[in-house]
Amino acid sequence: MDMLTLDRPPRTMLAKMLEKHMPEDGKVQTSVPGLWLIRSAHTNQRGPVVYEPSLYVVAQGSKCAYFGRETYSYDALNFLLLTVPLPLEAQVVRASPDEPYLAVRLELDMNMVTELLMELDQGVKPVSDIVLRGICSSRLDSEMSDAVLRLVKTLESGPRSRILGPIVTREILFHLLQGELGHILRSFARQDRHNHQVARVLQFIQKNYAQALEVNDLALLANMSSSSFHNHFKTVTGYSPLQYIKSLRLHEARRMIQQETQSVSDAAYRVGYVSASQFSREYKRMFGETPSRDGVGWSILR
Repeated sequence: MDMLTLDRPPRTMLAKMLEKHMPEDGKVQTSVPGLWLIRSAHTNQRGPVVYEPSLYVVAQGSKCAYFGRETYSYDALNFLLLTVPLPLEAQVVRASPDEPYLAVRLELDMNMVTELLMELDQGVKPVSDIVLRGICSSRLDSEMSDAVLRLVKTLESGPRSRILGPIVTREILFHLLQGELGHILRSFARQDRHNHQVARVLQFIQKNYAQALEVNDLALLANMSSSSFHNHFKTVTGYSPLQYIKSLRLHEARRMIQQETQSVSDAAYRVGYVSASQFSREYKRMFGETPSRDGVGWSILR
């Protein structure tokens, strides 16, 4: 019996469990801290999204995340891991009313990761200070698949989700740390590593992107020289610091216009632009369409 056959039963059970908890399309935050359930019965157009540091595991269907020229596909065989917040475009590429896209999103609790690292023997798995990309995907093995299934099963009752949910979450993080992407997660969790320092700045930017941000101040926050910070930042995110801030602002504005039906001027103001003409120019340069036409096109497609 091959590995694919061995892996199939837990994922089939996971899909059934998710359909039980998610009879309608949408995204629901559960009683387990950091656990979200996601369902879509239809494919959709590429749309802007800012992914939080999370683990995405798909039970049925498939989705793609587009990061610049890079495409990350995740389905019932492959999970997606993000260690930093990143502005992306995403698209459900396989779903139907009979077999909807079903997935779980587990927010990364870096405090829990750090606690696990303190208990693990770092002499066996040394942590490199090589700066790494903040997004990656890998094959979903049977141990991870089984743990995710058990995590969703804790939603069957309040006491189970309250008591067992954090225990199983900890087990999932353990499997991540011990798996082929463990070195990436460890490098972002260790406070003395460049990846962690960049991740800390990214969290700050995400909370303050509508404010005036200076690269030199961000470098000081990372405890790096400006040139070192610029190089490490670009390796992790694929952007220079200024490009990242601009991309984050424009992605958030596009989401507001398309999904929250915000006016163009309100969206521009909320993400930190003081000039509507500059906002429109930069929006068109990034997305290939003016914000007013882009919002109309999205409403028609929906």
